[in-house]
Amino acid sequence: MDNNQEDHYVSTMEFEGGVTASFSMEAFTSYEGRRTRVMGSMGDIVGDMNKFTLTDFRTGKSEVYDTSTGEGHGGGDWRLLRDWIQAVSQHNPNLLTSTIDASIESHIMGFMAEKSRETRRIEAVVV
Repeated sequence: MDNNQEDHYVSTMEFEGGVTASFSMEAFTSYEGRRTRVMGSMGDIVGDMNKFTLTDFRTGKSEVYDTSTGEGHGGGDWRLLRDWIQAVSQHNPNLLTSTIDASIESHIMGFMAEKSRETRRIEAVVV
């Protein structure tokens, strides 16, 4: 096959203001789907495509949010489609939960991460 996609990689990104993020992709795991961890100074969010747990470090209190829908991408595809249909039918772009600009920016980030992998150099993302 003519497929040179890596089966695993880690990307580290630095955003304006010093915010950092890391993304890791592993093709071969014992589980299916995505895992998400967002760490902040006052709490974190940990979950998968079905359930997220929000923990407040200051209070020690946790809340669980069930997002399971039984649909692909945790139902996200259908939600994007629903929002798009509502925005078009109501002529209201503010109803869109993801804009074309955000989609383009995220794709550029992915393309630059791949370029960084290939060249083994830090790449700037300019949008």
